[in-house]
Parts: sequence; structure tokens; C-alpha cells
Amino acid sequence: MLEVDDKVLADIRRGFSVPAQPSLLLKLQKVMAEAEPNLNVLADTIAQDVAVASTILKTINSPLYGLSRSMSDIPKSVRYIGLDGINALITNTLIKRSFDQKDCNIALEEFWDNATNIANTCVHIGKSLKQAVSKDKLFSLGLFHDCGIPVMAMKYADYNDTYELAHNTPSKTLPLIEDEAYGVNHATIGYYVASSWRLPKDTCQLILSHHDRDFLDVGSSRIQKFYYAILKLAENIVYNHKHFRDAADWPYIHEKVFTLLNIDEGDYQDYFEDTASLHIEHNI
Repeated sequence: MLEVDDKVLADIRRGFSVPAQPSLLLKLQKVMAEAEPNLNVLADTIAQDVAVASTILKTINSPLYGLSRSMSDIPKSVRYIGLDGINALITNTLIKRSFDQKDCNIALEEFWDNATNIANTCVHIGKSLKQAVSKDKLFSLGLFHDCGIPVMAMKYADYNDTYELAHNTPSKTLPLIEDEAYGVNHATIGYYVASSWRLPKDTCQLILSHHDRDFLDVGSSRIQKFYYAILKLAENIVYNHKHFRDAADWPYIHEKVFTLLNIDEGDYQDYFEDTASLHIEHNI
């Protein structure tokens, strides 16, 4: 299993413009960390940020919840979605707006659209499996798994060229090519970002390891392997929709993914077809 030592994290902290955890999220997590969180205080804090409040209302009124009437009340929405769902939803909303396009040499709107598609596909797959998995965690993993990429793109003016090199060199993983070019990679930086934003430790570890082609062979827990397998399956489906070929990691892991998830090529094609027109705004 991949590990990151304190020196590497200290180097990242000094050398990269990593988005700080927003004060709104810090306030919310402080409330949620209490023995008996006050949901009214939580709702009042959320209401102070119009964009976040709008996202919560948009989510609660989505087909996912199937409410007979639309809801426009933040306190009721918080109670309905639950603390874990609210935490994931707000974290996912805030990370997207923590990067400034003028500082970044990749198209951030396209990047987050792609990450959201992967996150939605993760949730779609997770719902179909017999293994119990958290859709909140699946969405966060799908959205955050590549969050180190925009950090790299803010640091290195030629990062887009390096990314294209990896795209055209599938025999090597993207982190390996990044390490060769810069001595650091987006998976390690993503781990740092996710840790700084206080995502669960197991999610941070998956972000660090999501390009590890031997992950399903190592000593991780079975549930961690499930999350990894779902992420890689979703990643490849979205990549195929966009580029009409498999992602670089897929040929090395697809048989193990199929075995672990107890699916076959027919199931894969069903997922592929289902997600061709899948428009889930925010599936948590």
C-alpha cells in the first residue's frame, strides 16, 4: 500500500498553492463534531452562503429523493439529507469553487464536469451492487480523486503537455510520468488536499492509490477494494464516452475489477449504455 511521509507533505505545503479549507466548511464541521449537533445552527450557517444553500435545495428536489412536493426550507432539507450527506455535499460544492481559472493552465470547467460525471457514474454503479457502499463516499471519491491535477496545473506551466504525454503513453501511469517530470505527482498532492479538507482517512488513502495497478492484489480491506474497483470502472466508462478508448489503467486491472464486483462484459456494456445519457445533477 502506498504511504506518504511527513517530509513529502511538508514539501507540498511549502511548494504548492493548495486551496485552503473554506471558513464555512470549518464552521460546519465544528458544529457536526459536537456530541449532539444542533441542526438549527447548522442550517443557519448554511443559509449564510447562497450558493451552497441553493445546491442543497437543488439536491433535495432532485429525482433522487422523489419528494411529492418541492422543498424550499434549509432546516428541513438538512434533517432529510442527514449530517453525512450534508457534509459531503457542501465539501464537494466548495472544492469546485476553490480554484481560479486565471491561475490554472487546464480548463477547470471541463475538469470538474469530467470529475462530476465520474462521481455520478460511481454512484450509479454502487446502487446496482449487492455490496453495501456509501453513495456519499462514492460521490466524494469520484469528485476528489484527481483534485491534485489542477494544483499541478497551477504550479507547472507545461503541465498540460505532460498530461497529454501520459494520455498517449498508456504503458505508464500518470503519476509515474509526473514523477519523472516534476518529482511529485497528482495522487500525492490529491491526498494532501483531501486530508487538509478533512475527508475520511480511507477516502484519502484511495485518492493516493487510485492509479496503483496492483491495488487489488495488496493487503487493503475488501471494502476499500470495492471502492477502488467502482472508481476505476466509472473512470473507464467516462473516459470511453469522451475518448472512444480505454483509460490507461484499465487493461491492467479490468479482469480483477470484474471478479471483485461479480460482473461481466455484458454488465459493463449495460453500465456504459446507461451512463451515455445519464444526467444526475448531484447524486448524494
